[in-house]
Amino acid sequence: MGQAEQPTADGPVAAEPRRGGGPRGGDGSPGLAFPAGRPSPAADELISSLSQALVRSRRLLAATSALGTVLTVADVADVAFRTAAEDAAVTFAGFVLFGEDGSPGRVLAWPTLSDPVFTDIWVHARNPGPAALGEVVRTGRPRFDRSRAGYLADFPDRRDVFDAIGIDATATLPLIVSGRIIGVLSLAWSGPRSFDEDERAYLRTLTGVYAQAVERARLHERQRSVVETLQRAILPRALPTLPGLKLVARYLPAGRDAEIGGDWYDAAVRPDGTVTLVVGDVGGHGLPAVSAMAELRHAAHAYAIEGRDPAAITTQLSANLVAAQDDVLATAVVATFAPDSGRLTWSCAGHPPPLVLSSAGAEYLDDVHGPMLGVEPGYDYGEESRTLPPASRLLLYSDGLIERRDTSLTDRLDALATAAAACLAAGADELDALCDQLLAEVAGPQGREDDVCLLATRGG
Repeated sequence: MGQAEQPTADGPVAAEPRRGGGPRGGDGSPGLAFPAGRPSPAADELISSLSQALVRSRRLLAATSALGTVLTVADVADVAFRTAAEDAAVTFAGFVLFGEDGSPGRVLAWPTLSDPVFTDIWVHARNPGPAALGEVVRTGRPRFDRSRAGYLADFPDRRDVFDAIGIDATATLPLIVSGRIIGVLSLAWSGPRSFDEDERAYLRTLTGVYAQAVERARLHERQRSVVETLQRAILPRALPTLPGLKLVARYLPAGRDAEIGGDWYDAAVRPDGTVTLVVGDVGGHGLPAVSAMAELRHAAHAYAIEGRDPAAITTQLSANLVAAQDDVLATAVVATFAPDSGRLTWSCAGHPPPLVLSSAGAEYLDDVHGPMLGVEPGYDYGEESRTLPPASRLLLYSDGLIERRDTSLTDRLDALATAAAACLAAGADELDALCDQLLAEVAGPQGREDDVCLLATRGG
C-alpha cells in the first residue's frame, strides 16, 4: 500500500545535554562531547543531514529564481521538469491541471511519450494522469510509494503504464494555491526509494513552488488572451475595396513570453475617393496600451472620413494625447493615396518610414518626420507628396517588424529593404505572398519581442 502522508507536528528537537562531568558551555551548562580524534556516528549523521539540507535549500532557491522569469504554463512545466530531473533524479514527471470547474483540463508530461499504452491512459483518458489523483485530491495530502508493489496493489490496471515508462517508486502531490487544489504533480523514479522525512519535506516545498508558478502563469495567459481578443476586435475586420487598388494587412502578436502591445493598422476611404492608410503603435503593453490604441484608431478613422489630410490627422492625434494628460505616447504614419494618379501624401510621427518597392528597387520615404504623438504640445506636423511609379508597392509597418535589441535600427531597415527587393526579384509579385515572405524572413516565426503590423498597397 502507498503511504498517504498524515499531519505531523513539526518543531525543533532539542539535543539532550550530556549528564555528568563532561565539558561545559560558556554559561556553565553541560556541553556536547565527542570522543577525541574522530566525530561520533551521531555527528556524522548530523553533518550529512545539514549538508543535504543546504544542497536542497540551494536547489529550491535556484528553482524559485528560474520560475520567476517565465510567463506561460508550458515554460513553467519546462523549468519544473528540468529541476525535478536534475535535483530529485526523477525519470518521469507530469502535471495534471484542473480547469475552472475542477475537472482535469490540461496534461503536461516529461519526457514526451508517444506509446499508446501511456497516452491512452495518462493523456487521452476521461480522467487523465496518475491513478492516485482522485485519492490525493480527496485527502489533500501527498502519496508516496516506495516501490511499484504498493501502487500496483491499489491500481493494478496501471502495470502496463509502469512497464512502458520504466518506473518503480512514485510520489503524487497536490498543487495547492490559497487552500485550493489546482492540479496534481506526479513524480517517478526508475528504482525503489525510501522517502525519508527530509525528502518528503523537500518534495512538498518544491511542489508548492511549482503550484505558485503555475497559477501566476495561468493568470498571465488568461489576461493575455483577453487583451489579444480585444485587440483583434478593435482592428478592422476587412479592408476597403477600391478600383485599381489592392490592400493587404497582417498582424502578428508578440512572442508568448512578451505582453501584447498597442499596434494597429487601418484604411479608410475619403469623400474624394482617395484612401487614407494608417499604421500606429502605442507605447507600453497590456490593456492600457490596447485601450489607448482603440481611441487613436477610431479617431484617425473619423478624421480620414472627414477628409482631413495626413498632417492634420497626426497633429490632431497628438493634441488629443496631450490633452488627455495620461502620459500615453504613440507613433504613427498616416498616408493618403489616390489610386487613379498614384499620388501619395504622408506624415510621420516618430514612426519608421514607409517603404516603396518598384522596378527601380526599394526606397524609404524619409523626407518628413516629426516627434512621437503626445510629446510636444501645439506641434504642427508636416507632410510630403510624391507620385509613385505604376504598379508600385507601398509598405507601412510597425517597429516590431524591424527592431531587435542586439541590432541597430539602421541595419534592420537595410535588412527589410533588401529582403523586400529580393522577394520581388524572386517572383513574389502578389501582395499576399510578399507580406507572408517578409514576415517569415524579417519578423521570424517566433521569439518576437513586440507586435507586428504590416499594411501593403499596390496601385495600377
